[in-house]
Amino acid sequence: MNRLVISGTGQVYKNLALEEALLRELKEGQCGLYLWVNDPSVILGNNQCAYLECSPGLCRSRKIAVARRRSGGGAVYHDRGNLNFTFFYWPGQAGEEEFRELARSAIEALAGRPVKSYGNDFLIDGKKISGMAGYEEDGRRLLHGTVLVNADMEAMSQALTVSAKKLRSNGVDSVRKRVANLTEFAPGISVSQVREKMARSFSETWGPVETVRFGEEEMPGDFLAYAAADWIYGESPDCEMVMEAASGAGIYQLVFRVEGERISEARLYSDAEARENHSGFERELAGAVYEETQLKERLERYVSALAAAGSESGNPQGGRRV
Repeated sequence: MNRLVISGTGQVYKNLALEEALLRELKEGQCGLYLWVNDPSVILGNNQCAYLECSPGLCRSRKIAVARRRSGGGAVYHDRGNLNFTFFYWPGQAGEEEFRELARSAIEALAGRPVKSYGNDFLIDGKKISGMAGYEEDGRRLLHGTVLVNADMEAMSQALTVSAKKLRSNGVDSVRKRVANLTEFAPGISVSQVREKMARSFSETWGPVETVRFGEEEMPGDFLAYAAADWIYGESPDCEMVMEAASGAGIYQLVFRVEGERISEARLYSDAEARENHSGFERELAGAVYEETQLKERLERYVSALAAAGSESGNPQGGRRV
């Protein structure tokens, strides 16, 4: 019998672990739908560099979890105003488009207006309300996505904003798109209503289902693996980024590479007029754990010290790297 699974926790690591477990447990000829809601979280695509998609320090200070999923695509923000859905199936038994259409038509019925499919996104009046991604493991396939129902758009904007400038990365940068909540088109709609509609559409399309609900303490799967820093940050493609600081001496640009959680190398450049060697500072940074706020403060202290030293020596312009 096909399965409908509903999560009873908002803990993103447990929800991702359950999703993986459900895919691996899928029996031949069976398909399933998993419905879940996360507490505030940023979920990275498998190929993305965490530091290019969010500010981990800011997220920690605001109690926004940072997680990495196994599928590709861009970084997304989840909170209790998002409904997440995952379809499990076997190729040959069903096609991705069938499940995509099931989700699209369910959302359209709730919105009361046309929902268009554009690549991996669903749009209403040109605004994105849902995005999807998927992957295959041992012959089983997964297609998951999220529906923006009444998510906190301000928190989303802040969580997915990076203050350090981007230079280049071997990963995939998220494309910022115009997004909207479903409530913009169907005022008063709730996450529970969308969940009920998705579940009903699934059972009407695929026949009787076994409904399984997991509570906070009964979630299967290795959630500690999803919560591990090595998975979230260590799996990031190497990122090369730049951070700026200014003083009376000039504009300083710190170009640094992040591998996993640590700075592997750093170079400091500036437009200051005097000559100065920054190699000691650069060596100190190599191997340090990258935390954006701490690095910014460290750079600003160093630049301020340069300006003060330059002023004391009668050269208010500070130094330039040689």
